[in-house]
Amino acid sequence: MTLDRKTYMGSSDAAPACGLSPFATPLDVYNAKRDGSPELDTMPIRFGTFNEPFVLSEFTRETGIALKDHQAHKRHPEYEFIGATLDALTSDGQAIVEAKTTSMHYDELPKNIIIQVQEQLACAGLKMAFVPVLMRGRDFKIFEVEANETWQEWILEKMARLWIHVQQGDPPPPMTLADVRSMFPESEESRLMASDEVIELCEGLSEIKRQIAELSDKKDVVEAAIQGEMGKHSTLVDSQGKILATWKSSKPGARLDAKALKEAMPEVHAQFTKQTNGSRRFILK
Repeated sequence: MTLDRKTYMGSSDAAPACGLSPFATPLDVYNAKRDGSPELDTMPIRFGTFNEPFVLSEFTRETGIALKDHQAHKRHPEYEFIGATLDALTSDGQAIVEAKTTSMHYDELPKNIIIQVQEQLACAGLKMAFVPVLMRGRDFKIFEVEANETWQEWILEKMARLWIHVQQGDPPPPMTLADVRSMFPESEESRLMASDEVIELCEGLSEIKRQIAELSDKKDVVEAAIQGEMGKHSTLVDSQGKILATWKSSKPGARLDAKALKEAMPEVHAQFTKQTNGSRRFILK
């Protein structure tokens, strides 16, 4: 049975709801639940799903622990709108196994994964989880996560608050520039009186921009000095042969001269011209 993820909060929503996901924000989850915005569907995510059976089989091979109940769905006993689909359970039913595949190396589990697993433990009512991780296609490590009631209470509260926003049609506060731009894609010809707090923010942003410009100028000076020393050489190395910098010519390319096409063949240019929506440009005065 395929579950409609718009009707409940799942474990993959836990870290975004807590504001601790590198991939999504509370507003992303809100939009997915409200209007059916497509969930993240990237090559790494699809590969992780494809690779899940292998990671689970490696867990069994390395630990000798058999698995059962693959893709079992659990609902939290108190919050019926919070659930979790588990990759697997150990054969004794006492621990969750959550398989992961990553191109990075983990010495410790990232917080977003810990939050996801704590939510699963809360829904399943279990005390232990194993997280086998295939890293960079060659390193395999099994992490253990013990249930933490304090963490779980905090996670469930965050998820419950976000669910209230979803049910009431009230978007959560934006956390990123992308959030703000998706909430307010178009401007109106009107003025807003700035509060003292916003004035302070504008002054702070102005100072940050000044520092960035100063550092950019310094960067240009240093780059020019290094490139001047390199001359026609493509690679700069130290006395041990370690590459310090490269300055290589790019391959010749070709591009469409849209202006010339419009002048020579205006009808063809018009046929393949696509209107796009305008965007808002933020300028600090």
